[in-house]
Amino acid sequence: MEIKRVGLIVNDEKDKFLEITQKLINDLREKNIEVLVSKKIAKHLDDPDKVNILSSPYKNVDMVFSLGGDGTLLRAARLVAVNGVPICGINLGGLGFLTQIGIHGLSKYLNYILEGAYKIEERMMLSGHIMRKDENIKQFYCLNDIVVAKKLFARLIHLETYINEEYVIHYTADGLVISTSTGSTAYSLSAGGPIVYPSIKTMVITPICPHTLSARSLVINHKDILKIIVLSKAKDVMLTVDGQQGFDLEENDIIVIQESKYKTKLVTFPEKSFYGVLRKKLKWSGRVIS
Repeated sequence: MEIKRVGLIVNDEKDKFLEITQKLINDLREKNIEVLVSKKIAKHLDDPDKVNILSSPYKNVDMVFSLGGDGTLLRAARLVAVNGVPICGINLGGLGFLTQIGIHGLSKYLNYILEGAYKIEERMMLSGHIMRKDENIKQFYCLNDIVVAKKLFARLIHLETYINEEYVIHYTADGLVISTSTGSTAYSLSAGGPIVYPSIKTMVITPICPHTLSARSLVINHKDILKIIVLSKAKDVMLTVDGQQGFDLEENDIIVIQESKYKTKLVTFPEKSFYGVLRKKLKWSGRVIS
């Protein structure tokens, strides 16, 4: 695919003076590629009049670069997945399981992209909605995870779970993480969940500090429909989406979660293997035998 127009989604807290953003814009312009950024970012650039504004519905670009960390890429995924725009993640610091490019390799990998030496990986997303008194009050979708958890100072919460309308378990815990395979290396992993290869289509249900030792992670089919009923008192429980959007839950609210019809298209490179990323990011010991 020929790249003619790209959008930049920038975390300006990680690129405070927009030096990396400006360099990327300059590099892209030298290659006759049109660049679009948000109004907030544009007004702080060297030549704001020479960039176009990136805005919803984000379908007028060939690719999006996210500059920040995994959180920035997750936000980009929710913005552009609806229109199937590929995302290339540039890591400006931090752990970065999803972002493929570091600051120092930016020029090299930009050339790879323009030469077509990259792959597009389609990642499963989750969609969900909240039912309250038979009314659908909120819909959402995400790439990593949906978390139902207690608020600050709240006691253990009670969540009743069903899969395909079959009762499974009543969780008494600090919360519940429902993740994709992509999200299995995020909050789910911290809560004791398994690492799942990202191309495997599945949902991982992991309790957070469960009161019962027998309450373990469940890996379920991607076609399954998960239903969670909140049995705790009102205002004690909150739902978060990719750690970035939050919604207050009430007693007897029903959360329904399933595979989304949208996919996140991630730009990847042959030399960046998942297991290599795990070794580096998790600092696994041992040596590579060639």
